[in-house]
Amino acid sequence: MRSRRLRSVEESELLATARELAERFGRRAVAHDREGTFPFENFDDLKEAGFLKLTVPKSHGGDEISLSTFLRLQEVLAAGDGSTALALNMHLIRFGGERESHSYPKHWFDEMCRGAVEDGWLSNTAATEEGLGSPAGGGIPETLAVAVEGGWQITGRKSFTTLSPILHYFITSARISAAGTAPPEIGTFMILRDDPGVRIEETWDSMSMRSTGSHDLVLKGVRVPDGRLMNRRTVGKADPRGGAGQTWFALGVSATTIGVAQAARDYAIEFARTRTPLGNAPIREYPGVRARVARMDVLLQRSRALVNDAAQAWTAKGEEGMPALDRVAVAKVETMNACIEVADIAMRVVGGVSLLKKRPIERYYRDVRAALHNPPLEDRALEQLARRALDQQPTPARPTE
Repeated sequence: MRSRRLRSVEESELLATARELAERFGRRAVAHDREGTFPFENFDDLKEAGFLKLTVPKSHGGDEISLSTFLRLQEVLAAGDGSTALALNMHLIRFGGERESHSYPKHWFDEMCRGAVEDGWLSNTAATEEGLGSPAGGGIPETLAVAVEGGWQITGRKSFTTLSPILHYFITSARISAAGTAPPEIGTFMILRDDPGVRIEETWDSMSMRSTGSHDLVLKGVRVPDGRLMNRRTVGKADPRGGAGQTWFALGVSATTIGVAQAARDYAIEFARTRTPLGNAPIREYPGVRARVARMDVLLQRSRALVNDAAQAWTAKGEEGMPALDRVAVAKVETMNACIEVADIAMRVVGGVSLLKKRPIERYYRDVRAALHNPPLEDRALEQLARRALDQQPTPARPTE
């Protein structure tokens, strides 16, 4: 019981810090969104607050927060600035997922943890390519790794490399050049920012989440020693990270999306309370507005319940009811669609002035839609659920005693 109380106190302190940071980030978000610039000062603040080591194991000097606490913090931060929260998410999930999957060589995970704790160095994967699409689709990267004496030479281009302006560790996927008829393999390599041949091309000019710094990573004959190969697998084989990577990624994105939608809801609420058209009652008294406000709260509460359910199921590793990974897929799809609806409703409550760039709700409307393009994508998530229901043999009923 005492341990649970301590965890509660620690979480409440983290949430209080997150709210202070979110307020600060929100004041800066307008300019960064308009100019498409990266919020370096936000990450300085996150580093000073110790937030870059939140999911690092305690054995390595981090806080080792739980999946559930991580999700609560993501939601709070995203209400201030979705771009900053989404970018931070991509760093923190590297440690949260790896704590469970142990897919990286121990010395590299130790180094990533040390870098985060001592130097504030950031980590992310570089997996997406314009021709490949989402890596979750099972395609083979065009980025090529060729074995050379003492190591590898890697050439290619990666897109959507979030945090690229300040990343130190680029965990990069590449097709390993195969001899003869050998089946193709995909390797994961550790690329460091100062490796010769590494270049960031500033291509990120998006509709939503404009300040994540998700530019292209260009690798031109980058030579790395053998020890930079983190893992390798034959195409078609399971990802060595297992379900942990998918869970932390999908639920982190979901929590971030809820935070943005909550900000849209809160803006609409404040507008409805104070907006009084000439000669009319405040719009908060209009039945249509009241119904829309109630609908937003229903959607947000349902989204949180699904995300919390999936996180608890994954953490408990129980076997009752829907499998945890399927709950993760349900939470991602339902949260994404619900939060888009919340932002749409909020725009209707505010009316035509919601389209003006000077009002933050216009940014929330755009940012909440980024989840559409984060895995698991809706069609693949639904196919995952259908496959379990229709293609797998049902478990026979146990005899009653």
